[in-house]
Amino acid sequence: MTDDLDAKRKRLADAFELDLDPLAEYEQMFESAGVDPFELFVNDVLDAKAVAPRTCDDYHRVFRQWRSHMQGQDRHPACPTAQHLRSFIEQERDEKGNHPDTVQEKLRKLEEVYRYWQTAPSFPHSSEYNPFTIIKQTVSLDAPEKKPLPRIPLVELREFVGRIGTLRDLAIILVQLKLGLRATEVCNLVLGEMDLRDDNLRNHYTLSSHWMLDGRPNGVYIPHDRYGNKSGRPRVLPLDTEVQDVLTRYLLVRPDNGTPWVFLSEKGHQLNRNDINQIWRNVFHPEYAETEHHRPVLSHYGRHRFTTFWRIKQDLPRPLVKYLRGDRPDSESITDCAGIDDYIHTYYEDIEAVYRQEIYQLL
Repeated sequence: MTDDLDAKRKRLADAFELDLDPLAEYEQMFESAGVDPFELFVNDVLDAKAVAPRTCDDYHRVFRQWRSHMQGQDRHPACPTAQHLRSFIEQERDEKGNHPDTVQEKLRKLEEVYRYWQTAPSFPHSSEYNPFTIIKQTVSLDAPEKKPLPRIPLVELREFVGRIGTLRDLAIILVQLKLGLRATEVCNLVLGEMDLRDDNLRNHYTLSSHWMLDGRPNGVYIPHDRYGNKSGRPRVLPLDTEVQDVLTRYLLVRPDNGTPWVFLSEKGHQLNRNDINQIWRNVFHPEYAETEHHRPVLSHYGRHRFTTFWRIKQDLPRPLVKYLRGDRPDSESITDCAGIDDYIHTYYEDIEAVYRQEIYQLL
């Protein structure tokens, strides 16, 4: 059926003496020019607008992924067709498992570059042809409706946590349930960004070396600009006595191979998101695997429960919950009225006392 439609498109284009692939003729010219078309966009657009370094990094990451994809298609990255975009979407969504919103954001960045090429006088891209417009009309990137997460009563949650047999896995589950950290934030935890007041640990590790931990004992610093962390701002979070105890016991038996990461794989490497999710599967499945009505309980469940506990159960003011989560003050990660956020300033000291008093116990 597709071949038949392609043949019809070709006949129609031939009838009007039009080219279905109008950028193909410029491939060799781009190659011989030896100029990176993305570099010009970065200089003329991103640098001129003083875009934040983290945002620039996001653009560069998408550019690398697009170049790699087009290299696999044996095509210059500045000369795409709608089919190249369609296969890129399939790769990002179906093969890599990216959320449709993530794929849409990557396409938005790439189209921003393409529109720059259409307007800059040094590029041959006609204003009459934009493969991104075709894709937006013919490919659906709507996110499927999410199933809700199951409700796990605290008594039952304690039973699951009590079954965990290894200190490392117990520490990871506790940290996510009690600090609301993403899987990537757990993987990125660094020894020097954690303060634990244990003499044996301090004799063995270099702890609390970050200035944001000064005067903030038994806390952990979560940076916002480390790759994978995704937070809108850095934050310090308290470690309650339960987490302190489990982390201390884990670190005392943790293999010391000179790496800075708090949590290590069995081979001594930094963990990744898949490793963290597998730990959650080992603990909560099959009882809380995916069902017809509910999503599976995986690592992000901890962040959902953490947010619900503080915002709904404890009625902690919204700006303080946003601090705990690492949301930017002006973000809308937690829906509610907006407008006053620019005038509200929240700090570690605002949340420490209530956190230590109200955080639930799991052991």
